[in-house]
Amino acid sequence: MATKSRDTAELFGVELSKKTVDRLKAVGFHVFLWGSIFLVLLPVFWMVIVSLNPLSFLNFIEDPMRWVNGISLDAYDTAINETDFLIWFKNSTIVTVAATALTIVVCTFGAYSIGRLRFRGRKAVATFLLMTQMFPLILVAVPLFLIFRDLGLVNTLYGLTIAYIAFVLPFSIWMLRGFYENLPESLEEAAMVDGSTRVGAVIRVIVPLSAPAIATTAIFAWIFAWNEFVMALILISDSSKTTLPPGLSTWVGRYSLQWDLLMAGALGATLPLFIILFFLQKYIINGLAEGAVKT
Repeated sequence: MATKSRDTAELFGVELSKKTVDRLKAVGFHVFLWGSIFLVLLPVFWMVIVSLNPLSFLNFIEDPMRWVNGISLDAYDTAINETDFLIWFKNSTIVTVAATALTIVVCTFGAYSIGRLRFRGRKAVATFLLMTQMFPLILVAVPLFLIFRDLGLVNTLYGLTIAYIAFVLPFSIWMLRGFYENLPESLEEAAMVDGSTRVGAVIRVIVPLSAPAIATTAIFAWIFAWNEFVMALILISDSSKTTLPPGLSTWVGRYSLQWDLLMAGALGATLPLFIILFFLQKYIINGLAEGAVKT
């Protein structure tokens, strides 16, 4: 067997210079990266195309000019002026903002107590919170509906908000707990030596340091509440109080489907998530990175 020099390398049985191999690997990586991005953005691209012209995606590929000549904003005009889309959008915004805000307030102190305070059964509580995520949402939907019916919370936005908080809170506490455990205890101890209470130390010291992790948790809670379908469908029956996911589902007819209208509504429902993720992506990355580092 011939001995390879330091300046050469073998790729698929062919001996090439090391610089050439490195360049080929870089090209392959970028092709894979851009291919993955294309596959992720393809559904969004398809939504935009169909919402502007109900021609199929294959027709767009075969004859783009025919699609361009048929571009129209009628689907968006119909969704805004002739349907309850804006009402559903408002309801989703109210429920999502309320559920996210209350979840962050509760899970901030809940995660701190489990992650920082020492008491008997602390690990058991954390394990129980994680185990609640093993059960599918539909499993508790009917019992929760019966409870909410007896409490008069059915067909109300605050009832739906309470349901969302109940489902998203356990995992949110678990996410923040891992971050709090990695913070040095000397932080709040120094604040308490200066005369601050423990609650004051949490608010003035721990919360600002935990901003990336809290932002990541808030985005998780927001996405869950904004996209949730099952509980909104079960707990809300009034069209004036329904949210976007079950509202958009009413546009799917039994024998017909107006694709441009549905895609316009879906694009309008997806746009807020894109905007939030675009502006808060650095907090997501920092939150995940800092929560993964053991100090």
